[in-house]
Amino acid sequence: MKRFLLAVGTILFLAGAGPASANITFTFSGVTFDDGGTLTGTFITNDTATALIDFDITTAGGAVTGFEYTPGTAGSGSTSLPGIIVVEPASLDHILQVTFSGGLTTLGAPILIGTFDSFEQVGTTHRDITAGLVSAAPAGVPEPSTIALLGIGVLGLLFFARRSRQG
Repeated sequence: MKRFLLAVGTILFLAGAGPASANITFTFSGVTFDDGGTLTGTFITNDTATALIDFDITTAGGAVTGFEYTPGTAGSGSTSLPGIIVVEPASLDHILQVTFSGGLTTLGAPILIGTFDSFEQVGTTHRDITAGLVSAAPAGVPEPSTIALLGIGVLGLLFFARRSRQG
């Protein structure tokens, strides 16, 4: 009976040490504008890809002066994930909107291509995104607390296995 209770307790303990949720980092890949410009960078969402946590997105080349969209230079008040990211400074002189085809998933998504779907507006100059996608970074390492719980469970099993052999 003692061994049964120990086994059940250990299983329950280890089951509680499941995977921890973590923010997701997405990277833009192959994003181009209709004027030859490019878009590069990353953004971070919560674990369900429904809230924008951080971003560092840069546009360059083409008919307009490039811009680096970061929380220090632009806000994200109109963002509506998992469908759309909108970043813009308070002056509204640069507006970047990226719409995800089918909505952003935890793996990424292609960018929706079409007039006023995904674009950058700089002053009176409008340019549409013509290609690209975002992909999620590989899953990170487990949180230290998860590893610690698993280690304690394994040590407990080893301790009781050794003790039962001696007794």
